[in-house]
Amino acid sequence: MPGYIGRKHNQLDFENIIESIYDCAANPEQWTHTLSLIRDKVGSAYAMVGLTDTTHIAQGGRLIMSRHHSPCDVKILDDLQMRAMEIPGLHEFLALEPDHSWSQMRSMPEGQFKETTFYKEWVEPNGFRDVVNVPYLKRQTMVGLISIVRDVKSEIFSLEDCAVPELLSPHIRRAMMINDLTDKGRLAMQLYRAVIDQLSAAVFVVSLGRRIVIANASAEDLLREGQFLSNQKGVLTATRVSGQASALDDAIERALKGDRAIGIAGIGVPLIGADGARAAAYVLPVAGNDIRGAFGSGHCMVFVARRGEQQPIVMEILRTLFDLTATEARVAMLVASGDGPAAIAESLDVGINTVRTHLKHVFAKTETQDQTSLGGLINSLVPPLLVK
Repeated sequence: MPGYIGRKHNQLDFENIIESIYDCAANPEQWTHTLSLIRDKVGSAYAMVGLTDTTHIAQGGRLIMSRHHSPCDVKILDDLQMRAMEIPGLHEFLALEPDHSWSQMRSMPEGQFKETTFYKEWVEPNGFRDVVNVPYLKRQTMVGLISIVRDVKSEIFSLEDCAVPELLSPHIRRAMMINDLTDKGRLAMQLYRAVIDQLSAAVFVVSLGRRIVIANASAEDLLREGQFLSNQKGVLTATRVSGQASALDDAIERALKGDRAIGIAGIGVPLIGADGARAAAYVLPVAGNDIRGAFGSGHCMVFVARRGEQQPIVMEILRTLFDLTATEARVAMLVASGDGPAAIAESLDVGINTVRTHLKHVFAKTETQDQTSLGGLINSLVPPLLVK
């Protein structure tokens, strides 16, 4: 379902929201405005993005470590954090793959939900009815969630409504990762050279043809090191020629076309050094907006992450390198582990013909011919990326 948008959600609205999400990468104070746009898009009481520590959940602790939200009574959200273990279906939506939705009314009958302690003590007193949750980020002990809540006067979330946060999830993931790379500071309302130079992360401003317009001090150090990236006659080039290089080229090309075009590309493009060292590139469109448009059209920014917790996980690597959907990536991973179509169908709770359709798409996107060659390709990519 990710990527599906019905007629009531028009293209222009989505372009405005996606543009606003990337403004948040430049200035995190924009999240309140952006989440208000998302809230209004699906006719809801409030929208929130938060980061959940699953180790705390296992110990009966709080649900959200940090959050941004549309205007809302913060006491209500504080109370929600303290009631984490009462939420029906909590472990279901925390276990979802990124960019897939879970809604309360699709997980259990409304009558049954109204009998729960959580409904009686939090949902009903606050006048709410339904929620849709989408993980935008999954790490070993961390889950980033998009949550949108409707009030009691509204209809429950339809599949079309749930497609909205699914579509926006990759863009939110990129914006959040760039927030983190800039030490949670802001790039400022205008992206001047002096501001970029002060960032601890390596940052490149790149124009058409991957030509380097600006490289901050950390980026210059990275180029001199020559481990991951190099300056080839003014062109930003991946040192190791492989699928990673083409994925970075593709992400930059898409980013130069604007916010909507980049999609899943450019979220944690893995960069592999000659000695197996790892880094990841995150690509941000900057053209055509007051906050990010100081360089004019035909430019984008490339941020390079080297800390272990900022590295892409295997699912993200497969999606980034081969433009797989989340489900296609899951099927590919199961193939690499040795499962056949019947076992995969049982694992994913879908029909075997559905699995075969996904496999057909995966073969085409990865340019492999069968399960053996696909498994070999994935296993050749994964081991060096998982070494700590």
